[in-house]
Amino acid sequence: MMDRGFTLAEVLVALVVFSIAAIGLAHLVTETTANAGHTRSLSLARIEADNRLVEAVADTAILRAGSTSGESVQRGQAFDWVRDIEIRDESGLAGIRVTISDAATGQQLALRETLVQVKP
Repeated sequence: MMDRGFTLAEVLVALVVFSIAAIGLAHLVTETTANAGHTRSLSLARIEADNRLVEAVADTAILRAGSTSGESVQRGQAFDWVRDIEIRDESGLAGIRVTISDAATGQQLALRETLVQVKP
């Protein structure tokens, strides 16, 4: 009488192959989740930088030479920001630079710069 089925060696080999594939997929899911979180942070930091840049351009009271800093929250994530304004020449050309950093880690996430004409 012949027994039909898998041998112990075949079952063990199949188990090893399946385990390797499962470990690889688990690692892929972990990396994808971490990258999605970082991408979200970068996007929110860019939005905050744009907000601080527009705020300086739109409000003439803010548009003075010097450095200003503060903290803000976008969608539950805390950021530190620094806005540097430099008057570049007598005609009133001003350079504005906004730097956004993660409040928890201090890592710089976004940098925006522009030039604007101000009344002398």
